[in-house]
Amino acid sequence: MDIKLFNYSLLLLAVGSYFIPVENRAKNNDIKDIPLVVFEKPLMYTITDKNVSRIVQGSHAIKYKTRDEMYDANILLRNNLDKKDFKIETLEAQVIIKKGDDLTLQRDVKYNRDDFINLNTDALDYNIKTKLATNNVPYNGYYYKNTVKGTNLYLDGTKNYMRSKDVHFEIEVKNKK
Repeated sequence: MDIKLFNYSLLLLAVGSYFIPVENRAKNNDIKDIPLVVFEKPLMYTITDKNVSRIVQGSHAIKYKTRDEMYDANILLRNNLDKKDFKIETLEAQVIIKKGDDLTLQRDVKYNRDDFINLNTDALDYNIKTKLATNNVPYNGYYYKNTVKGTNLYLDGTKNYMRSKDVHFEIEVKNKK
């Protein structure tokens, strides 16, 4: 009789524990951000009906689920708008992180627009669609062969508008006699 009571209590306990909700907790430490694809010495061309609009090259490119990373990379963007007075923009950096249309350039960043704008800095954020370049670290460079230095850069590539803080601008003046 005692064995029957013990078996029924175990059965009742098993059925009762079956209906108790169990919460599965996934630990974030176990989920690692692993690369989906790794490219060695990538070279990518974006071709439109008019020309080659973009050339991207680097030493390594890694594609993750939410971002792309490139190392020792150069990006050449050709102007496709007829109204604009520049032809080519180039972006160079040791590390470029791309999320959607936003590029984050880090370490030894160089921004050039034809031969009239040349900027050097350690960090730059650039949007490919809107052509906005911003940063909050010091930069230096040349604007039409005039020296410019400052911090907190805001450069609008579509409106040809540049704003900055702590600017030091040296204008080269030629005396005509």
